[in-house]
Amino acid sequence: MLPELRFEKMKIRAADLGEQSSIPDLIGEKILQNRLEFYLEEDDEIYEGYGRRSNVYPYRQYNGYMRRLCEKEIQTAILENDYLKAVFLPEYGGRLWQLWDKSAGRNLLYTNDVLRFSNLAVRNAWFSGGVEWNIGIIGHTPLTTEPLYTAQTELEDGIPVLRMYEYERIRGVCYQMDFWLDADSTFLNCRMRITNESNEVLPMYWWSNIAVEEYDGGRIIVPADKAFTYVDKAVAKVSLPVVNDIDITDYKKIYKSTDYFFDIPEKRPKYIANIDQTGYGLLHISTARLKSRKLFSWGSSDASNHWQEFLTDKAGRYIEIQAGLGKTQYGCIPMAPHTAWEWMERYGAIQISQEICSQDHAERYRSFITELHIDNIWKDMEQTLFDTKNIAHREAKIVFAGSGYGALKKQGKMTEHLKFVIKEASLEK
Repeated sequence: MLPELRFEKMKIRAADLGEQSSIPDLIGEKILQNRLEFYLEEDDEIYEGYGRRSNVYPYRQYNGYMRRLCEKEIQTAILENDYLKAVFLPEYGGRLWQLWDKSAGRNLLYTNDVLRFSNLAVRNAWFSGGVEWNIGIIGHTPLTTEPLYTAQTELEDGIPVLRMYEYERIRGVCYQMDFWLDADSTFLNCRMRITNESNEVLPMYWWSNIAVEEYDGGRIIVPADKAFTYVDKAVAKVSLPVVNDIDITDYKKIYKSTDYFFDIPEKRPKYIANIDQTGYGLLHISTARLKSRKLFSWGSSDASNHWQEFLTDKAGRYIEIQAGLGKTQYGCIPMAPHTAWEWMERYGAIQISQEICSQDHAERYRSFITELHIDNIWKDMEQTLFDTKNIAHREAKIVFAGSGYGALKKQGKMTEHLKFVIKEASLEK
């Protein structure tokens, strides 16, 4: 089949999100990351605490949600070709909810069987599953339960492009995400763009948080020999793969809830993969701007198990593999005035040999690069990013509207192709 884009309704059991708080968020909450100490090397260049916020004003909190589940019909946007089916949730931050490998009949992401909210996002309400796009400030994005502008355009050869975008009010920036499937490709293309049209240097943050199944006998593969993590009451750099007597690439052995930020050398391809014991799994790869990768594990303690159970009904356990602009999530990075940052991400299925699976960490990531021709994929993505610059500036037809705040700001040439409307309502296709 030729690649197609369509919009459909999906039924899911969901909790009531409730209304926003009637008062702005001025007090904020105490966050552990705001009180960390750092023991780092002189060339690590982590922007510790840069861009930190004590609250999320002018956004209001979502703190009136319930636990009771009822069947609900929600909007989806679907991209599909002969190899992949990608399902997005435009009403919930544009989250990539499912990514089906049609040949294997397997979902490459962890997809929750319910929408059940918990106090984990910067505006309180957060839900697990899929790929969440986090922008602006440290933490789960202010827009994680908000509708995004959803539009459609196409590439030069007629391949449909799904565009989602919004105006982020804390940093005062627009961000844009263009998604498409090539006719003969087994990877989802994601072309991302953030624009700072102000006269000021802005603290900027982006992390793509990818929920994936916690496989029995599973492994992560990432081309790093060092990682930043919390040890001995401070953030420090540790050697991989063994940390505190545990091979952390064998993630089911991790006991406590932990973050590992992988320090990938500049000239190595930027990727991370989650594979099962047969060598099958998801590969995430990006162009160079998205420099870091992370593993988050809930761990296997009683408290960790309770969190896993609390967030779902029967969808089971998961971990998160993530990709970000900065080396860690402990600070933002400075974005120059009148600047656009662009990068590409790709998501798709991979299969590696049992020989590679049985190797140690360093041998595994080197063999992985060779067997899957990762260097060639990486170079091709950089070229595609350059070749599609004109698409990024093309106007798109709005299918669903987001907030009206973008219509209240003065747009410059970098964002004049993004249309905002005052009325907060969905438009007919």
